[in-house]
Amino acid sequence: MTPILILLLVILVNSKGFSQDRIILTSGDTIHCIINKVAQKYLFYSQDFNGVSAKGKILKSKIREWYYFGVKNEQKQEPENLLTTMTEKDSVVKTELAPQHQESGKFRISIIGGPGHLFGNTDSAEKSLQDQGVSIADSRKYYNNIKLGTQTKASIYFHAWKDYWFGALYHGFYSQTEIITPMQMDDVNMFYGKLGEHYFVNFAGATFFSASRYGSKKQIGLNSSVSIGPAFYRDEAEMFNEQVLIQGKSLATNVSLGAEYFFKPHFSISLETSLFSSQMKKLKVTTTQSSQDVELDKENYENISRLDLSLGIVYYW
Repeated sequence: MTPILILLLVILVNSKGFSQDRIILTSGDTIHCIINKVAQKYLFYSQDFNGVSAKGKILKSKIREWYYFGVKNEQKQEPENLLTTMTEKDSVVKTELAPQHQESGKFRISIIGGPGHLFGNTDSAEKSLQDQGVSIADSRKYYNNIKLGTQTKASIYFHAWKDYWFGALYHGFYSQTEIITPMQMDDVNMFYGKLGEHYFVNFAGATFFSASRYGSKKQIGLNSSVSIGPAFYRDEAEMFNEQVLIQGKSLATNVSLGAEYFFKPHFSISLETSLFSSQMKKLKVTTTQSSQDVELDKENYENISRLDLSLGIVYYW
């Protein structure tokens, strides 16, 4: 009977030795330990080194998967964050992280901005200035300054499901131009003075947003969005020492592609390019003496479409 008892003791000791839990990190390293608790963001564990016990915790975002033997009552599973499978052969529970689409939060807020370039063709407008005595160089400078401006975006999105979000976007664009030039008013009179414009386009729309994260640490994000809503056009012009206000509104779309770098779990730096598209078919022209609505011919539609490049900060919570 003694050999049988010794054999049973050896089996029990070996069984205890092999019953340690395991944590496999995204780096490929393995930690042999006892898993004590699985929380929303952390996994708590303890280890025993020659009778000396130590406790620790690891961010779940740094864990690829973990194994533990026997499910303890205090270890409550979080089905929205975990995938759990059990094999009856060795009673081992294997737990893997599901895609953490909401690990950063339910809401996404961004503030970004940068240069924007209008697409509208200004050849005929430049020719009109040149016919009134403005030099070729000044007429080109005038409209090149109008085309290149600055734009700012502010957005808030709510996570709907998987990689998809819904929300709202505000997008503003501003440019200005000014030259001092002579202009031939008629056969007798010539004007010399300031010619300038302050050009504004404001857009607010509903947005469908898609985003995914890549890499072992999920620090790289790629996204795209489509927004649709009204655009409001405003041009404050000064000519012949008189101010003219030109206004209009139309339906517009904004399509963007972007990349993010997550330097902290809830913060990222965003680089984005977008195409804003809209045309004004009707304008309201106001002077100090009168105000009137002007219907534009198709070939004379005011094209306020542009290409934007933006850099900024994004916050998740």
